[in-house]
Amino acid sequence: MTGETFITDEGRQKINDKFAPFTVDMETASIAHVYNVNRIPFISIRCITDTDACRGMCNFEENCAKASRVAKNITVDLLNELRG
Repeated sequence: MTGETFITDEGRQKINDKFAPFTVDMETASIAHVYNVNRIPFISIRCITDTDACRGMCNFEENCAKASRVAKNITVDLLNELRG
């Protein structure tokens, strides 16, 4: 799911009740839309750095290095798969 603002505690339950998303981000959909309009192939690999139960800057900092490694590994595996 995507949106144009940060999700506050107040809006979180409303979104979960209505859409039950696995994840939410603010950037990917707008980038994908630009690529789609221009008929350019696009793929996004994202990693979650915080959750509802574990969020905030301290959790982001702790999880960022791990998420970066996971995203790198997925990207390398995908490129190797595409290369055949």
